[in-house]
Parts: sequence; C-alpha cells; structure tokens
Amino acid sequence: MFIFQQLGPKQKIPFTTKLALAFWIILGLAILSFFAFGVFIIALMVGVVLFATKLFQKKNGPNSIPKPPPGFQTRTYSRHIKDDDDVIDI
Repeated sequence: MFIFQQLGPKQKIPFTTKLALAFWIILGLAILSFFAFGVFIIALMVGVVLFATKLFQKKNGPNSIPKPPPGFQTRTYSRHIKDDDDVIDI
C-alpha cells in the first residue's frame, strides 16, 4: 500500500492521491460484491437442489408404518422347541 504524507491545514491533497484512494475503494467494493454475490448464487443453487429432491421424493402418509407386501412373513417359527434346551450337559 502507499504511504501518504501528513499534510498541513492549508495544503491540498494531490490529484494522484485522490485517484489512488478512489481506485482502492472501488476495487475493495468490487471484490466484496463479487464474493457476496458468489456466496448468494451458491446458496441459491443448494436451495434449488434441495427443493427439487423434496419435490420428486416418494411421499408416504404422515406417521404411517409401511405395510409389508402381500405374502411376506414378518416372523418365522422354524425352530423345533425341545424341553431340554435350557439344560447344560456337563
């Protein structure tokens, strides 16, 4: 950055110094607006993607338990029950 001299009360600021200050202010605002707009565009795209995924998602009823397809067994009892299952042989 430039080093500016302290001017007295009656001295005017040179025109080149005014131009340099205006240039740095405009450049700073341009960089700030570019990144702010970029973050806005990224957030907007994320919002559109989330909206589209919710829009095309298969909808179930609220608080509903999905029903198994017909012919589907939820429990099987294929084990033979023996009377001596719980006895430990030593």
